[in-house]
Amino acid sequence: MTRYMTAGAAALATSLALGTAAMADTTPDLRGTWLGSYTTVQPSHYYKGDQPRFNQAEWMLDVQMQEDNVFWGPSKWRREGDTEWNEYEATGTISLDGSGSIGIVETSPLVIGANALIDARYEDGKIFADFRSLRNGTTYSTVLERQVN
Repeated sequence: MTRYMTAGAAALATSLALGTAAMADTTPDLRGTWLGSYTTVQPSHYYKGDQPRFNQAEWMLDVQMQEDNVFWGPSKWRREGDTEWNEYEATGTISLDGSGSIGIVETSPLVIGANALIDARYEDGKIFADFRSLRNGTTYSTVLERQVN
């Protein structure tokens, strides 16, 4: 019986090692600065207007740390023409199924809870992202491209 248990434990260890290797093969390295521009819309009630507001803006995701399939970095945005960035933090996970699906949560250091949920996909060296604010109703889609220094 001990011989079978040892063989089972060895098989499990081999399976886990192969799974980790497979994950490394399919998990992209997202470290670096990603930038995209977009059109966003805010509901009229957010700024007490009678029409929704459309803005041109840009988003920068600076992935500074990644371990396996999870990552962290500053998430910044600014309206077209602005020089100052609005800064948040982003934590994300890359799906283990090899699909390139990415889930990101954006948070603010000054507010408890999430600022936004972002569904994304890594494909052909780009991040295709759909942003949904949980605070003010802002939504947008953008394509983030890695910036080369």
